[in-house]
Parts: sequence; structure tokens; C-alpha cells
Amino acid sequence: MKAIIKINLAAFLILLGGCSDFLNLTPESEYSVAGAYKSESDFVQAIAGVYAQQQGLYSSNSSWFRGLIGRSDDTRSNAGYLDGLPRFIESSTNPLLLSSWNNLYRIITLSNIILERIDDGVFTSESTRNYIKGEAYIMRAYSYWNLGWQFGGVPLLERSMTAEEVKTIPRATVEEVFAFAEQDYQTAASMLPDQWTGANAGRATKFAATGMLARMYLFQKKFSEARPLLESIIASGYYAMEEDYRDCFTDSHDNGPERVWEVQFTGGQTGEGQAFSTGLLPEGFNDPSIMPFSGFSTWMEVSQSHYESYEPGDKRRDLSILKGWTNTQGQSDTVTKFIIKYQHYDAYTPLSQSDWANNLPILRYTDVILMQAEVLNELNYTADGEAFELLNAVRRRAGLPALTSGKVPDQAAFRKAIIQERRVELAFEGGRWTDLIRWGIAKEVMNEFLRRPEEGNGLYSMQDFNNLFPIPFEEITRYNDPSVMWQNDGF
Repeated sequence: MKAIIKINLAAFLILLGGCSDFLNLTPESEYSVAGAYKSESDFVQAIAGVYAQQQGLYSSNSSWFRGLIGRSDDTRSNAGYLDGLPRFIESSTNPLLLSSWNNLYRIITLSNIILERIDDGVFTSESTRNYIKGEAYIMRAYSYWNLGWQFGGVPLLERSMTAEEVKTIPRATVEEVFAFAEQDYQTAASMLPDQWTGANAGRATKFAATGMLARMYLFQKKFSEARPLLESIIASGYYAMEEDYRDCFTDSHDNGPERVWEVQFTGGQTGEGQAFSTGLLPEGFNDPSIMPFSGFSTWMEVSQSHYESYEPGDKRRDLSILKGWTNTQGQSDTVTKFIIKYQHYDAYTPLSQSDWANNLPILRYTDVILMQAEVLNELNYTADGEAFELLNAVRRRAGLPALTSGKVPDQAAFRKAIIQERRVELAFEGGRWTDLIRWGIAKEVMNEFLRRPEEGNGLYSMQDFNNLFPIPFEEITRYNDPSVMWQNDGF
């Protein structure tokens, strides 16, 4: 997919006319583009454009991915330039929320156009037609899943619509949004290949759809439904944990057996690199062994709470976090902590701040292992059973001793062990905030965090309504009809 995006994205964006907003609503130029969807190459180009929109959620220093990391207790509550997200004082005018809303709906719009047009397209390969349909379904599911857990019920757009038509579609319930995403994930899994190879490596697969559906089931506490999906990924034989935790993120291991689904990036100053890695380190950073140029002024600091959460001897801490630095003026700081999880590279050295070739994670195999351990525990705690084996495989790679039923004697204790392990294993991967919500402990954990002296000593606090983000004000005003588009409680 790296090669496919690199070849097709520029032409796709020219064809698209540079439109950027959703609920503008659906830009009219996209309908003229849809009229040109006739050949197999048109649709290959079109699905590359959908992947490109997904890149936008991760690639920049002001990305949605960065906002999710900053929302949790893994970074300082003064995490830079997130407009109140880390302190729960965000408003409906938060630009990051608007851009993520627009990007996700843009993925939906482009996927809808593909699904409406593709059966009439001329293809030399029916399998190619089906694969592209499957990719459009998984991308639409991915978007509705993310909109649902972040904003609650949102408008369900099942087809292309004019701006005026969209304004008549009211917010669905969150249950309806998840049900729609569930159906799309299932359809995608039935159409996508088990794996891709060669230049296609990195495209969404059957097991990406399966794993993402399992993730949504865990959010809904549908553990019985998630179990066979996770088991199918484990039994597939396509995936394995990397021996070295570093290689879960190193560019030379992109699209390797640890990576079930990840966002694709390519170096070489082609416009297909990412700047996210640069934005995790500060302006004036001066350590070429980690990064060959300076960072940005909008970097995020790792919280002391997160740094303290690692057990003694955990190898993951120092592969994920740098403590202390020296700037270009020779001034040293031995206290401040930075994220270095995404600056491990050995295949390609980035040539500029936005030229990183490191892919960014959506779903790792180790996450699948931890979800399966959690599911088994929730369905039936078994002393020293399979769930222990799975959890201990993750701990073993981290250099930590195995847990036994002597230390983890019941379901509640195992649940706490899972909460701990997911925090350190999946640190800064955007899932901590989602996990806190689904476990029902977000308010408790975040308010304890915000009471720490270095986090404001209780000046800020989370309320129940902060489980959701506000609907962007721009969308409220575009509709101008509270019976169709209304604001979430508390905002």
C-alpha cells in the first residue's frame, strides 16, 4: 500500500479539487469525481485516496491521534496546544475535534461513492473489485466506530447525499452507529483477503476487520462475541509478537507479523511521510542518535504518573520514554520526559521533519493477545489458565516475571493486571483513553491524576459528560436545527 498511495495520491487530490470540509456538507466536486469512476484504475486510485484521508488522522503534529494520546493520564495535563483536551475544559470550537470529525466523515463520503459506483465499473479482475469494496467497508466501519465512541450518536450517511439532503439526517443513537459499523466490519471481513504481499502490503485485511470488530465488542462488553474473532486471528498463523519491543515500531519492521493494521507512510520527501514523530520532541532537541533534526514547540511531556507505572526492570519504559535532554544551546535537563517510541528507525533516515517512514499503529498483534486474555478472564477466570499464558507472553518480552494465581487470585485481580499491562504495553498508541471509558473508570482515574501536585492539584476535573467530546460548533450551526443536530450534554 505504501507504493500504491505514493503512485496514486497526487492524481487523486488533483481530481478531488482540494475540498477539505465535511458538511460543507459533502463537497459538490466529489460528485463530479464520482462520475468519472468507471475503470479499475479509477477505483484503485479512489481507494488510495480513502487511505490518504486516514493518514491525515495520524500524520501531523496537530493530528487526532495526538489528541487521543493527550487526553489520557499518559501525558502531562498541560500537553501542548490541544485546546483544553487534557484538562477537560475543551469547547465545541476545539479545532482538533472539528478536523477529526471532518476527516472521518470524509472517509465515509469517499467510501460511499466507491460502494455506489463500483459494481458498474469495468474490472479485469473480480477479486480486485471485491477487495476494494471490502476496503471501503472497513474504512466506513472504522470511521463510524470512532465517531460513535467519541461523540455518541451521529448522522448515519449510508449513501452519497447533497448538502441539503445531509441536513435532514438526524443523529442516530450510539447503539445504531455501532450496529452499522458492526455490519460493515463483518462485510469487510467476508470480502478482504487474509493477507497482502509485495507492493500491496499494508492494505486492510480480513483480520484487520476482524480485530477491529473485536475491539468494538470489548467496548460494548460483548465478550462472547469477541472471543471467536480474536481466536481466529491468533490461529491464522499470519501474526506473531516481535521478539524485541523496539521492533513493534521500527520502520524496517513495518507491515511485519506484529502489525495487524497500521497507517502507511513512506519517506524520500515524496509528501507521503509523517511529522508525528518529530512533534513528540521539543524545539532545540539535540540528539542525532534519536532524531536527526529539532522537534517542535508543541511537544507533549510524559506524565510522572505514567513513568511511575512501569515495574522495575520493564524494558518497555526506556524504549518508549527518554528522561532528560540537552538542547542546541548545551543546556541540560535531567527531569523532563519525552516520547521516543516512534523515533526508532534503521531502514530509512528521515530527511526532514515531515519525512518519517515509520508506520503508526491502529491494531497490533500484542493488543489482540491482551484483548483475548481479558475476554477469557471476563467470561471465566481460570487460575493459571490460558489467559495467564497470554498475559505472561507479553510480560516475558518486557523482561518481567510471570504472574500466577498466587499473586492474581481472582477475576478482579486479573482485571487489574490487564489494566496495568495495557497501559505500559500500548502506551502512547491512542487507546488508553478508550480503555478508561470502556472500563468505566475514566472519571476516577483522571480525577486522581489531576489531583497530583504537578497536574494542577485538583484545579481541573473530569465530569461524567466528559466521556464524550462536544459536537463541533461548526456542525451545530450548519444544521441550525436542534431536532436534527443537537449538542451533547454538558457543553
